[in-house]
Amino acid sequence: MNLANKVGIVTGGNSGIGAAVARALAGAGMKVIVAGRRAELNEKVAAELREEFGGEVRAVSADVSLEEDCIRLIETAQLEFGHLDVLVNNAGKGGGGDLIAESSTEDFESTLRTNLHSAYWCSREAFKRMAQNPEPAVDELRGAIINMASVAGLDAWSGSGIYSISKHGMMGLTKALADEGSGPLIRAAAVCPAMVATPMTEVEGPDFLAAEDIAATVIYLLSLRAAAWPTEVVVKRRGA
Repeated sequence: MNLANKVGIVTGGNSGIGAAVARALAGAGMKVIVAGRRAELNEKVAAELREEFGGEVRAVSADVSLEEDCIRLIETAQLEFGHLDVLVNNAGKGGGGDLIAESSTEDFESTLRTNLHSAYWCSREAFKRMAQNPEPAVDELRGAIINMASVAGLDAWSGSGIYSISKHGMMGLTKALADEGSGPLIRAAAVCPAMVATPMTEVEGPDFLAAEDIAATVIYLLSLRAAAWPTEVVVKRRGA
């Protein structure tokens, strides 16, 4: 995909992995919508990207755990730019770390709404818009949906239950989207990182991935020919 002047949305785009992805997309010449619940932080990130790259970057306040906000977010891309090419479902939260037997229904439902329901709602609406994009050149993409999953979407362990459930669901969503998009050349892939040093994880140091590593993986995916797209990309520290 030639990214110049393409339109992309990054949910949870105002910090951590999301901010790094938004920066990478803007740096590649894309028009970017930075979406998140914190309006002031959205605009701060968007303003920094406009100043650094001189492109079109919009800030949109949205709580993606709400279906109506997901629909409005995707509609905003259509209204602001006339089309949508890339969706990065990055918004998420940790599952608390409780054992399943000690977890609460409230935590379970909140985690699934933020991590999985949001990706479903945004992907559903984005797919419909991407299907209206012009017929692409041979082996190029009409649209791309990238879901920020986790190694916890491929495995699970004690204390990861609720979070892993949400990320396993995201893997199923990704595989279904990838198959449904094979005809109209709308590709879907899940990025599955190990632990990343971000404000949410509250870890730091060389033993962990950086948000920029994940952003680079997104750019790598978008550089691939349509036929070369994987369904999932696992990102780990060398030797881990």
